[in-house]
Amino acid sequence: MLRQNNISPRALSVALACLLWSFASYGQINVRDSLQAILHNESVDERERFSNAAMLITRHATPEEAEDLCINILYPFGEKIGYDESKYATLARIYTFVYQCYRERGGDDRHEQQIRYLKKAVEAAKKSESDVLIGFMLYFLGATEIPQGNWVQACEYLYEAIIYFDKVQMYTQSTELLHIIATGFFDLNDIAGMERTLRQMEGYFDKDTTKQSLYQYYYIKHRYYEAWLTRDLRNHQIIDLHLIDTALLYAQKNIDLVENYLDELDERWMHAYVYYNMAGILDKFRPEQTDAILAYLDKADAMFEFEEYPRTVQVSAAKEFLSSVGVVRARTLSRKGRWTEAYRVMTEALTMMDDIRLEREKINRQIDAYQFMADYYERFNQPAQLAKYLKLLRESEAELYERNKVEALNEMSIRYETEKKELRILALAKENSAARRNFWLLAGLAITLLSASLLTGYQRRKNIQQKLYEMALHAELHQNELEKIKTSQQQSSKQQLGCYHAQNTIESITQMLPNAIIDSKDKQAYLDRLSKLDPTLIESVCENANVKVTGMDMKYIICFMANIEVDDISLLFNIEPASVRTVRYRIKKKLAKESFFRSVL
Repeated sequence: MLRQNNISPRALSVALACLLWSFASYGQINVRDSLQAILHNESVDERERFSNAAMLITRHATPEEAEDLCINILYPFGEKIGYDESKYATLARIYTFVYQCYRERGGDDRHEQQIRYLKKAVEAAKKSESDVLIGFMLYFLGATEIPQGNWVQACEYLYEAIIYFDKVQMYTQSTELLHIIATGFFDLNDIAGMERTLRQMEGYFDKDTTKQSLYQYYYIKHRYYEAWLTRDLRNHQIIDLHLIDTALLYAQKNIDLVENYLDELDERWMHAYVYYNMAGILDKFRPEQTDAILAYLDKADAMFEFEEYPRTVQVSAAKEFLSSVGVVRARTLSRKGRWTEAYRVMTEALTMMDDIRLEREKINRQIDAYQFMADYYERFNQPAQLAKYLKLLRESEAELYERNKVEALNEMSIRYETEKKELRILALAKENSAARRNFWLLAGLAITLLSASLLTGYQRRKNIQQKLYEMALHAELHQNELEKIKTSQQQSSKQQLGCYHAQNTIESITQMLPNAIIDSKDKQAYLDRLSKLDPTLIESVCENANVKVTGMDMKYIICFMANIEVDDISLLFNIEPASVRTVRYRIKKKLAKESFFRSVL
């Protein structure tokens, strides 16, 4: 019958799977029964049965169901058919299925559960000794840490994944991870971090000439220029038209890649974003071009409908995209006077935001949406609703500010602690090296004395005794000299260790200043003042202070000694001016009894 109707077993399997998934969605059959039906369909290849079963679980099972079905049914089946070369590789894959269920349908503890299963997946992957699998598991783990603000930990996982991908020459994946890291720097408003990552991406151009790597690079380039524009607009209320053109150029380059080389690009990516990104730049910096913005948003919607894989598999990501498009579309419609339609679109976008898993993106979108709703109710004179959304707007802005402040302070603190540990290791290594030299010198001298005594005859005892006396005297003098040298070295090491932080901090700030968005005249004045500071004096005063002066304190004290303006310090360290004033007050209170610091502060 199958032959007469030209229906292949594979096609029948796909149809059966789709039917069962549909039943599961509407509650007419439970996931366990659907899973058993797929796995026992012997007319289909075993490996395909495993894949179909995995898709069923990740799309429809609750996280609790997924834990049970994956561990107790799907994993034994995969191990039995030898789905992977190693049972540990299959186990790592199983853990990622459970992780996906927590990501899409988890409860309040979904993030902790995602991290828990991804760590299990990494552990199993490392036992499998598959560099490719280890790289992907670390990739998932790092990408999952970023939305929760665990930026330093996320970067550790992502850079470790790059090492494994480079080992097997999977350079496209390496640049993809650098793209994720650079996007994180964009969210943190860290332009210097984006510059470093872009240089790292450029280092792969000779190794990887794929369209996908170029696509990832262009994406970060346009975000880089967008970040510059946003900072200039926020801090100086100016817009560099050249920067706008450059940002639009790179956004257009990605549109050209999608329209001409879509088959060569990774299907896991939601390529509809290239049109949304172009619309977003225009909305932010050329809002009067409403027709162009709406045209790009229409293209984004069309591409979204065309891309079945990311739209159906990554449900929360799809809702994040739709809500982002909705916010920009509503703002643009309002500028055209189409307030009723704009209100409807923005209401739909707000509804979808409840399912967004990326907390930072959710806050940013909410701020835009709440601002729009406040403007709408103010325009149509509805004070109660206006007050509601103004309150929500203030709360979201405060939450975003606190998140940014904590992340910036954590990053600075961790960077300082890392430098301090490296310094101490270096100092200890120098001390150990000097101690070993002294030991071997004394040991050699002792061996020389012993050899001389053994080679001397009884007849020349008096002469030898005289020589031994002279040698012992010489050894004693030499030992005293060595002790002086050792003491001098220790004091030198201690002095170097002491002033290293002050000198290093001055150098670090000096290196940061040229890239900061500060007036060139002020920037040169700050550099001149920094060059005149005495790091030894600063460190001496810090050591003799009645309270402990931390590395973070020293960084701000040096800025204050160089008479750098509060607003410029905030630009230099990428924090709010209010935070700088808070730090100055804290240091001033902490060091109130220190006359030197009181005069500086």
